[in-house]
Amino acid sequence: MVKLMLRAAMVAMIAALLSDSALSQTFDVSAASRKAHGISTAPILDDSGIEGANAFGTVIAPPGNSHPVTSPFDAVLLEPLVIPGMPVKAGDPVARLYSPDYETAHAELETHRLTVEHMDILAVRAEELRELGLRSAQEADEAEHDAKSAHLAFAASRGRLNAVRPAKGAGQFELVASASGVISDISVESGMSVGMSEPFLSVFDGKRYWLDVSLPERVANTVTIGSAVTLAGTTEKGEVVAIDPRVDARLQSVRIKIELPSALPWRLGQLVDLSLETQAEGTALIVPARALVRIGGVDCVFVESGDGFRRVEVEVLTRSREEVVIRGDLTLGDKVAISGLAALKNLSEGA
Repeated sequence: MVKLMLRAAMVAMIAALLSDSALSQTFDVSAASRKAHGISTAPILDDSGIEGANAFGTVIAPPGNSHPVTSPFDAVLLEPLVIPGMPVKAGDPVARLYSPDYETAHAELETHRLTVEHMDILAVRAEELRELGLRSAQEADEAEHDAKSAHLAFAASRGRLNAVRPAKGAGQFELVASASGVISDISVESGMSVGMSEPFLSVFDGKRYWLDVSLPERVANTVTIGSAVTLAGTTEKGEVVAIDPRVDARLQSVRIKIELPSALPWRLGQLVDLSLETQAEGTALIVPARALVRIGGVDCVFVESGDGFRRVEVEVLTRSREEVVIRGDLTLGDKVAISGLAALKNLSEGA
């Protein structure tokens, strides 16, 4: 039994040594064998040699920094009172519209106001009669409830008209800006219809700017929230604030958003060149995804060496469908096998 255990231990040790040796084993492959097994190679590149390490993006307004102006009624735009780029303050008139519902809303507002006055009087009278014993507590409560309901209806009707001002002409009114800033967009022309609550004009406050960037999936995998971004023409840095969890199925790309430094002048729609600063440490190289082969639970590539190949163990940092970012005993410019890997695997194990 002891002899069997010792023999088994020796066999395991020899197997381990052979396995370690195989990982760095160099073996010859003749030109005829390469052709017969369909072996081809591709060069190893570094991250700066891959499209997407340098990219460009479009300046956009972050959520909450662009304030839409909407009409409380279905209406027709008679004329805009502002143009894109014009500064406005909250409450300034920005457009003149026409709607027959505007006159109706004014009439309803006056009706609600009269109802409020009437219900308040009835509530007070009901409370006085309750104290005299001529009304029940329930009747007084109902009168108070009706008065409160009338106030709520009046407030809702008045709030609907808070965003507009009367204009000359029946059914005409002016919309006012909901915030201070710069007019950034007008999507409707004079004479066109404007739907109720449909945003057709925007006010941008200019306090913050984002950059919208589309990156290849492999590059996006190396970026994290908070990653620094180098911007062309300035020493100021941008910062990644959002990474879309979805991949565009058609382009195999991922959209990210970058907060731009507020000290610099930006314009919506402006194109900005940038360079990404990834979180990977050490020397990372890029190989085609089909160059990677798994042997004995270890990721490896076959590197061309003289008249043969060398099997090299690698560490996979990130990957996509087309490319893999790896680290290992490799040199920029080395060539790795991208086809005939099954044959190379058999040859390396028999070397």
